[in-house]
Amino acid sequence: MKLVLLDDGDLKKDGKLYIKGIRLSGSVKLDYKTQKHLSFLVQGDNELHNVMYFDEKPDSKRWQCDCKWYTLQDKLCSHIIAVNIALKNGNLKID
Repeated sequence: MKLVLLDDGDLKKDGKLYIKGIRLSGSVKLDYKTQKHLSFLVQGDNELHNVMYFDEKPDSKRWQCDCKWYTLQDKLCSHIIAVNIALKNGNLKID
């Protein structure tokens, strides 16, 4: 699987979400890994969220989250940003 992280411009597009993503990045854990999927658990402010990475989907749909913001807005959420920050900073290993 080739993991494609979001570029910094996309991560920082919304400053509030980016700042929250930085705060949440310490709570990210790998849930499971298959040949085409990764599942991460992110402890949000009030509940645990599942962030999924789908290798076979188009770029705009590779990262998905079960939170209300992502589901209703279909936009990046702080949980997806947190996973990307944790991976970029080396705080989370998927090997």
